Amino acid sequence: MKQLITLLGILFVSTPLINAQANCQEEPPSGLSPLAAYSIFYENYRSGDYEFALDYGRWMICAKPEKLEGNPRFSLLSQYKRMATIYEEISRTKEDPTVKTAYVDSAMIILNEAIELFGEDQKTEFDLTFKRGRFYQQNYNNIDNGLQKAYGDYAKLFEINPERAISLGDGYYLRQALNNIVRQGTKEEAQAFIDNVKPFATGEALAFIEEKQQEILGSPEEQIAYFSPLVEEDPENLEAWKALESAYEDLDDREKLNEVKLKINELEPTYESAMGLAEFARGNAEYQDAVEYYNQALERTDDNSQRKDLFLRLADMHINLESLSTAKRYVQDALAIDANDGAAYIKMATIYGAAVTQCTEDRTLEAADKVVYWLVIDYLNKAKQIDPSVANTVNRQMSSFEDVTPNSEDKFFTLNLENGQTIRVDGSLNSCYSFINESTTVR
Repeated sequence: MKQLITLLGILFVSTPLINAQANCQEEPPSGLSPLAAYSIFYENYRSGDYEFALDYGRWMICAKPEKLEGNPRFSLLSQYKRMATIYEEISRTKEDPTVKTAYVDSAMIILNEAIELFGEDQKTEFDLTFKRGRFYQQNYNNIDNGLQKAYGDYAKLFEINPERAISLGDGYYLRQALNNIVRQGTKEEAQAFIDNVKPFATGEALAFIEEKQQEILGSPEEQIAYFSPLVEEDPENLEAWKALESAYEDLDDREKLNEVKLKINELEPTYESAMGLAEFARGNAEYQDAVEYYNQALERTDDNSQRKDLFLRLADMHINLESLSTAKRYVQDALAIDANDGAAYIKMATIYGAAVTQCTEDRTLEAADKVVYWLVIDYLNKAKQIDPSVANTVNRQMSSFEDVTPNSEDKFFTLNLENGQTIRVDGSLNSCYSFINESTTVR
């Protein structure tokens, strides 16, 4: 605790009301022992008889006892908080503006002195600053520049402990503090506040901060002009890199955006940073690069839903790379997580359909090739059967495959097959179907 000091002129003489009522006394009233006076004070405080409690509480603020014999749980800090509450509550009962203001002034003096005396401890400083900010806001009509003082205290909370402050009131105090800084302060002051709190923000709080970021910096060009020197000075300034990422996205400067995303992935190797690079590479048809970053994302998550999605994305990339056997393995990995995902069965149908296209790239479609489409249809039907949500997608695709399955001539004369017969789709049809190695039914 900071050295306890008695304010010059003593606490309460600064207000007309208190000056008129009593001088500061370091001894309990009516000759009572400190313990007896405290007991009367506490019981009346607890019961809401604030006027009576006040008479027995002033001496503690004057004397500042650190201990109270007979009460090992005594805390002078608690008495400061109670006395501030008492003055504030009494003020609410007064109609005379001068009297009301006098009580408010006394509460404000007590809160200020409490911060001075006990503010070396971070948690205590935070709690008292929050209490004073709320006090300023609730009593701003009786405090000179009261709202600005309240917003100043709310901003101070983010200096003391930004991680704790950002969660207060579901982001209410963040909005009050930052809105006020944007209105009243400089661009540099607002940006410094954002840089301090943004690492702790998520969800709606992060969205609000980013909205204010745009407001104070304006155009993407202005943002780039502001943040580029910051990353030159400090190449590990992650928040500045993320701000540049947003600016380059707005400008659709894909070359610079890729550079920034790579740097972010280096500084903060997360699932999200790898996904950002993977999706960027996919959008540029750089499928091999996309595979690399999807695999990075896969290494950085234990969430089965994310893993299943990544397996299907990797299957897509390998379809585009014409590596169909690898694509099939990724679909199997997805189905191992969720055997009821219709999208995975559609993906398998897509792979087998792509096998026919790949196999007949430099020749005419033959009867043996058409057999593969029965298997494609099997997977489409299974997708619809286990997952009705994909029915429309399946129905749109089905007819295009049904039209190219083996006709009667293909079945009976070329392939020597009978309806209902089981046939293997593997290298016996053509070596390029070896990886499929599944059976279907002639129909």
